[in-house]
Amino acid sequence: MAGVLVVEDDHAVGALMCEALVDGGFLVECVGNDHDAYARISSLPTLGALVLDVNLGAGTTGYDVARFARLVIPDIAVIYVSGEVPASSFKAFGAPESTFVQKPFTPADLVAAVTRKLGACSG
Repeated sequence: MAGVLVVEDDHAVGALMCEALVDGGFLVECVGNDHDAYARISSLPTLGALVLDVNLGAGTTGYDVARFARLVIPDIAVIYVSGEVPASSFKAFGAPESTFVQKPFTPADLVAAVTRKLGACSG
C-alpha cells in the first residue's frame, strides 16, 4: 500500500488529520514544515498521496511542495487543505489534477477525499 504524507504546520491540526487517515486505513507519515516535507518526499519514492496545507508558515507554500513532489513522484495524488485560501486560488496555483478540501472539514471528509484521489490516480 502506498503511503500518505501529511504536511501541516499547525501541530494539533496535523495530528487530527493523521489520526483520521490512519483510522481510515492509510499508512501515514506527518511533518510540520516544508523543509521536512522536501526531505521525506525525496526519500520516499513510493508515496501515493500528499495531503498538505497551502499556508505552511515560514518557507515555501504547499503549492511549491506539491510541484516538487510531482517532479520526484509524477503520479502522486495531491490534496490541498486550507481555511484561508479560496478554492479558486488552488485552481490557479495548484498542481494539475489536484483536489482541494476547505477547512474546517470532518475526518470523514478528509478520508473520502484521499480515497477518491488515490482511486482516480490508480485507475
